[in-house]
Amino acid sequence: MRVPEAGSTGRVRWLWLVAPATLAALLTLIGMVFPGGSLYVLSYAVLFWILAAAVWSLLLCVPRYRRSTGIAVAPLVAVLTYATVAADLPMRAAFAVSEPALTAYVRSLPLHPDHVTVGDAESVLDVEWVGLFPVGRAVRHVDRADLGVIGSGGWLEFCGLTYVSGERLKTYRFSSVDRLSASWYATCEDF
Repeated sequence: MRVPEAGSTGRVRWLWLVAPATLAALLTLIGMVFPGGSLYVLSYAVLFWILAAAVWSLLLCVPRYRRSTGIAVAPLVAVLTYATVAADLPMRAAFAVSEPALTAYVRSLPLHPDHVTVGDAESVLDVEWVGLFPVGRAVRHVDRADLGVIGSGGWLEFCGLTYVSGERLKTYRFSSVDRLSASWYATCEDF
């Protein structure tokens, strides 16, 4: 039986200090890319945050780990993730990258005096990736277009992106509205 070297023990310790919190942070940031967040992705993120807290608590009880400067990594990752999500940076960054593709997609939809629905939000096969967003339903009205983002929102909430040409969005039918640019909004509707 081979005895592990001192260097590999340090790497294993570092991995236990960093990996659970990093995976939880990554899942949290991915879940917050969607308008209104993604309940499915965030539920897995919560499980990883619980795992990270449990591992961190256990390692904090062991004196040699408690003295390590790496013990501060998990709380630091948690604070940085919270600040990033609180500033709404994940969705705004994804939108900034995707805005030209989203605008071109909306302009390519057929114009109809009333509205035209493209795709079916219930069918997984009809999902079309526009930029970084999976669009399952697109409805173009004369003065605006609504894009349903698959996986966004929660159990009783459907979220997406709304493009308005000309004037500001009338917010009376939405439960939440967040302005992303001059013409784009992240919108959520309660069922």
